Amino acid sequence: MSDSGILRLGPEPFAKDAKGMLATRIGTIFLRTPGLVTLKGIHAMQRMAWIETLNRRREEAGKPPLTEAEEAAEIAESVDLLFDENYALIRPDPKNMPLAIRGDELLQQFVSKRKIRYLNIQNKQVRDALRTRGEAWRMAPVPRFEEEIRTMIENARVGINGRAIYFYNHLTGTRFLTLTNFRSLEALPNDELRAHLAEITSNLQRKNRFANPEIDFLPRGAMPIDAFTKYDFETISDEALRTAYGRLLALFTTSVHEPCLLRDDIEDPGWRKALSAVLVQKANETGVAAIIEGLSPEFFMQIEWLPGGRVEEGELFFDSIFAEADANPKDEQLRRLCDHRARAILFNYLREYSQIEYVNIGRTRRSLSGRKGQGPRALVYIVEMKERHRPQPAVKIIRIQRWTVASHLAEGKPLLQSMMEAEDYTDYVMDRRLGARQLGMHLPSFMLPRTFRETVCDRNGGCYHIWTGYFERDYISGCATNKIPENFYASEAFCQCFFRLLGQAAAPNLIVGRATVDGGKTIFDDGDEVIVMNGLGLPERLVLSEPTGSFLNYRRAYTETIGDYAAALNKRKHLIPNFEVMAQLYVEAFEDELARIQRVYREHRAGFDALFRDQQVDENGSMAYRWRCVLKRLDDVNAHALAVHLRDYINF
Repeated sequence: MSDSGILRLGPEPFAKDAKGMLATRIGTIFLRTPGLVTLKGIHAMQRMAWIETLNRRREEAGKPPLTEAEEAAEIAESVDLLFDENYALIRPDPKNMPLAIRGDELLQQFVSKRKIRYLNIQNKQVRDALRTRGEAWRMAPVPRFEEEIRTMIENARVGINGRAIYFYNHLTGTRFLTLTNFRSLEALPNDELRAHLAEITSNLQRKNRFANPEIDFLPRGAMPIDAFTKYDFETISDEALRTAYGRLLALFTTSVHEPCLLRDDIEDPGWRKALSAVLVQKANETGVAAIIEGLSPEFFMQIEWLPGGRVEEGELFFDSIFAEADANPKDEQLRRLCDHRARAILFNYLREYSQIEYVNIGRTRRSLSGRKGQGPRALVYIVEMKERHRPQPAVKIIRIQRWTVASHLAEGKPLLQSMMEAEDYTDYVMDRRLGARQLGMHLPSFMLPRTFRETVCDRNGGCYHIWTGYFERDYISGCATNKIPENFYASEAFCQCFFRLLGQAAAPNLIVGRATVDGGKTIFDDGDEVIVMNGLGLPERLVLSEPTGSFLNYRRAYTETIGDYAAALNKRKHLIPNFEVMAQLYVEAFEDELARIQRVYREHRAGFDALFRDQQVDENGSMAYRWRCVLKRLDDVNAHALAVHLRDYINF
């Protein structure tokens, strides 16, 4: 019995053995009689050990053993746990999430909440239970990047009663045996070889509580069960043991047809892909496309979810992890998790909306475009907010202003100048959006500049309580043009819709001169353009999510950059069956849209020219001056001649 009054069997979670490895990688938490079992083996063995321990304690107390009904109740009110180097992972039964949450709360008595995560997030019931608690951050992320996949594979190595010869799927509870690991048994002494073969045979015949096999092979089903069960490994002679093992090894070897699976090699991309596929997939479940329905896979996989809040019986509760962070101000890992900016953004929502049911907030882990040279990277957050009177949650993108008071202070500028320059940049971003929309760009319909307060320090150690700006817009549910799966281009109908939209988008992009700060490299088709599909899976419209770099190239002639727009075709040439037709469609769409925008300008010249008339015209680059230059360049262009010039750059 532990100090907390909870019965414990086995080592402490995250305890290490003499070799520095985790002493246990599985656990079971019991709720009817509160307790935690971390003994080595499989979950079924832990449950047997739990019942035996309870009966022994009852016998010592002079009580009768548990009845079958009582034993069944103990087992029914239990939750599977897995342990890796960083987290205690709850594997919930999607049909009984209240049980998993109760187990979670009990586990928090001796494991910090920040170190507890949930598996099975492919299941909508699991996702929804956590989302409505404002706890999307507690969903165990599916590895996407190479370093994460390597770590997952290393953490998946487990044993049952012997050596760690299996790779464990946390979602299904199945242990996978590779040819290399099976071959490694040959070097073991007879007694150890016998124990392992008996262990494999026994567990091949077992299903876990989720009806998944305890052991399988890589590739799946490579070995029939009866190839093992025809031997009684516990009684046969040593000579017969070695003969049986040799036959099984030969059968396993001939059953592996993919060369990458003949030898375990974490440096082999084919082996990593094959193994990671069986470690993260679950039968009868779709892959994790999103926590939030409609969120594109490439965006979802970049998000690091953070603590949020929920409402119970009309009362707001920030996630309890915030209290732990406040009590441990020097814990950098905890401070990063409880992001003060995310909390400030959340607080703004709570002040402004009275019907909030829950809020989840996350930040992007990496840049989706990978673009460099734009100054300090703008931090991006995503917010999912559900109001009680609305059937679906709203999804918002929050982008922290690129140049803030804090960034100017860090450059050594005085406070007043930093504040003024940050405010000027806010105005510039909103003016840039207005100008881009006026010139035909399809932008999100809503964007709002907002602020929160934070404490920052300058380079001399002076600290200030300042306002930090950010921009909020609706999330666009679609696929970035540079992330479209290659197989989509095999469809002529898809290509016709796609290249018409892309050609149309190229025209305003050229007009507003989207470019990088360093060297003025054209920005187009690199992650900001989002394709929205219709019900038939065909491109319906293109939305520019962020007009980054607009009006940076406002002096150069169109002919100097028109070749950059041919790259959208040239880099996809090998994917497009009818390339010449699609290229012509792209060029025609570009010409038509350029001519249309030019015509609209000429018909409404006075309105366009006066858009920024109340602002100072500064030839050093004010928005009013850039606007004037961009309009003159548009007025002077010959749309047809420029389209012919674009065609010349396409690799027919």
